[in-house]
Amino acid sequence: MKFYKYILPFILIALLGSCENMDQEMSDDELIQAIISSENRISVTKNDLPKTAISTLNFKMSDDVIRYAELAPELGFEIEMKSWGFFDFELDYERNDNKYFTTKGRELESSKGNKDDWGDKKNKNGKKKRGPCFKFVYPISYTMSDNSVIKGDNRKEIHNQIKTYFEKNGKTKENKPSLNFPVQILTLDDNKNVSTKDILTLDDLKALWIKCKGDKKKDGDKKND
Repeated sequence: MKFYKYILPFILIALLGSCENMDQEMSDDELIQAIISSENRISVTKNDLPKTAISTLNFKMSDDVIRYAELAPELGFEIEMKSWGFFDFELDYERNDNKYFTTKGRELESSKGNKDDWGDKKNKNGKKKRGPCFKFVYPISYTMSDNSVIKGDNRKEIHNQIKTYFEKNGKTKENKPSLNFPVQILTLDDNKNVSTKDILTLDDLKALWIKCKGDKKKDGDKKND
């Protein structure tokens, strides 16, 4: 592990240097899809990201922290964000705002916006798609450490209420909210049919998310906070 730790910066420099003109040869949409589809992605930390990418994240997503970051050699970076660093906010599982950057740190802009908000899995032709694994059925509620209940009709509404609670009571692991079960989620199959699934426990929800996103995302919280 120590050997890997010392050689990783040199590997990254070599990979970044070999693709100086890659973003000039492909459109942003093509480059984003190539990053998503890459089979040779390398997990990286925040310190490995270009300074311009960090500056962009700090400006556009100042309230969020990095869940995980990966480099697709000769292509660019994919970065997934989360709401808080000290606990896992389950409603983040339906987020569809991963950020993509060239190896030099330029943000890649998708012309599709959030239109392709389904299908973060391989489709019938084997290509990976952008989007969340599933969506929640609202309203959803959380119980706080003082037994008060926060309820909302979307992720942003609940997030804002929890943020206000933390401002009054402090951000500690002891104050972290507890998602109330059961919950329902919406999933999309290969034929683009939406189905509803009941989730009874937190373990079931996390297992479903990890299976969809891939085990390499499971430890992202520990690597990048």
